[in-house]
Amino acid sequence: MKVGDIIKLKGKNSHGKNRVREQGEFWKVASLATALPHGPFPSGTPVIRLITLDGKRWRTIAHSDDENFEILNEDG
Repeated sequence: MKVGDIIKLKGKNSHGKNRVREQGEFWKVASLATALPHGPFPSGTPVIRLITLDGKRWRTIAHSDDENFEILNEDG
């Protein structure tokens, strides 16, 4: 996976399913990073920062084993 890739998300739980329904299932990878201290993910966790295709919304998910979303089409 690299910056600029388009990925498809699937909700794992009710929160994730609601977000996919409300904000769409296709997202663009804005950056790949590691989580910082005092955030929603443990410090050092590989995370993916995403934006919607229209650029109006953003979200950060864990690169693997995110509790709310599953990445359906990751090419690498």
